[in-house]
Amino acid sequence: MPAPSNPESRALAKLAWEAAWERLGNALQPPAGYPPATPEQLAECFEVAQARLDEVRAAFGVPANR
Repeated sequence: MPAPSNPESRALAKLAWEAAWERLGNALQPPAGYPPATPEQLAECFEVAQARLDEVRAAFGVPANR
């Protein structure tokens, strides 16, 4: 994936990562009154969070093998 080079693209990548991080956190520790996440839901949250983190890395030009 080519690295976005403008501030707006970097900001969007950061926002997407923050949303994925929050979703993962809620899956790992559900808020009061929410059911626990299923193994499938947890796996999906981890996959989405990893993908969004990879986008942030690319947006800021950090090599993936670092």
